[in-house]
Amino acid sequence: MKLKVEIALAVCCALTLTQCATFRQNELQSWKKSKESWNSSYSGQVKQGVSDAPAREGKQPAAPAKKPAGQKRPPKDAPPATSTHQPAQRADALLAGIISEEMWDELFPNRLGRKAGSDRSDFYSFAALVEASTHFPRFLHDGNEAQRRQELSAFLAHLSQETGGFRYLEQITVTRSYSVANKEYPPVDGKEYHGRGPIQLSYNYNYGQFSKAYFGDKNVLLNNPELLATDSVVSFGSAIWFWMTGQPPKPSCHDVMTGGWQAGDMDVDANRLPGFGLTLNIINASQCGKASEHAQKRYDLYDRYCKYFGTPKGDNCECVDQLPYGKKSL
Repeated sequence: MKLKVEIALAVCCALTLTQCATFRQNELQSWKKSKESWNSSYSGQVKQGVSDAPAREGKQPAAPAKKPAGQKRPPKDAPPATSTHQPAQRADALLAGIISEEMWDELFPNRLGRKAGSDRSDFYSFAALVEASTHFPRFLHDGNEAQRRQELSAFLAHLSQETGGFRYLEQITVTRSYSVANKEYPPVDGKEYHGRGPIQLSYNYNYGQFSKAYFGDKNVLLNNPELLATDSVVSFGSAIWFWMTGQPPKPSCHDVMTGGWQAGDMDVDANRLPGFGLTLNIINASQCGKASEHAQKRYDLYDRYCKYFGTPKGDNCECVDQLPYGKKSL
């Protein structure tokens, strides 16, 4: 009798594992059927710049203030002052075992400089992403397994939209220097701080803050903002830094996606709840509080990446009914 029970249990477990594998396979097949049309939407002549969104503005640093209601301030990362090469075999550990170089090549086959005959190097390489992530040890390492996969899906959705599938490097149309008065991070004469890199970092105060966090010296990028368009590791680092860094009253996108932030009363009233929609509100609030074609592209990309990485999308995936920060009504 005991043997029969053990056999029955073994059969049930085998069936369950088979069903899980079949579900995962079906999700991948569904994604791969749309891969050609997806990649073709990012095909064509490589250009510098972005096509749909204003450059990432962030918020000018202000004097220390009381902690906003609902905001959980995460412990600060302590990045090294200079870049340190990391062996390729550490990639799985560094990126939480979610994505590999093979998967990166499959997702972004037309990225800048990868095609044969290109006069550019593979700027947005997987190795550059891995090395940049070493400066931010909490990236993809907080929350549960599903939350970590959702975080990567959200991160890639925004970067894909900003760069056209990692084909663009700098802002397409630059009509000003993006230099503003700031005592802590003053602009340097003759330098421009327009959108550069995967997140299209903009303005001297953002360049200065990132430079201080990454190099330990605010003046490195204030004096050399072009580095975001010439050093692929630093460029990826700017995107991860922006993703990991809260700018009160805005929480960090990282905390929003991994459970490190809870909505306060004002956020609840504004319908700003944890989920992918809030990350768009943080990055580009102009696309929230209304139906937006550009926002829809980001929603679609997030959906595709979640399917690819085998994770549910979670709640609050859109920001059409969210009040943007700084506004009192929709």
